[in-house]
Amino acid sequence: MSLIPSSFVDGVLTLSDDGAHSEVLELAMGDMKLSGVTPDGRNIEISESRGAVVGLRKTTRAKPMLSMSAMLASPSAAFHRLALGKTSGFVSTSADIGDGLTNDLSFTFNYGAETRNITADDLLLRSWDVSEGPTSTISLNFEVIGPLELDGVSIIPSR
Repeated sequence: MSLIPSSFVDGVLTLSDDGAHSEVLELAMGDMKLSGVTPDGRNIEISESRGAVVGLRKTTRAKPMLSMSAMLASPSAAFHRLALGKTSGFVSTSADIGDGLTNDLSFTFNYGAETRNITADDLLLRSWDVSEGPTSTISLNFEVIGPLELDGVSIIPSR
């Protein structure tokens, strides 16, 4: 493990569809947050009887959330169009299961001699927000519907 901390200038986030389109968000211009990742990608139900825990069971599939923001000048409008499914020739990564528009994601960051990678399939855009200010920003919030890997290790194996 490297002793050099990673920071916002180290990462590159790539969004892609199944139509061979991809766009990059250089994270020096923004930030990214992945939350709600659970072991095996499942929620855990805690069962109690008379105040004592008597069971821990895997239940429904957990759906992690991914949020990112960037200065409005970056990424380009092409990134916005791809996230919204408006790229010419766009093909949703979940077209085989319905008409909801999704993209795949790869987030790679390097520091020292090490490289880390997060990949997530079938990201469903939940919101796209614009904030005007001294530095205007965009924010995108996705729900991870498909598989998720951290450094090549499967965390969520399938939809």
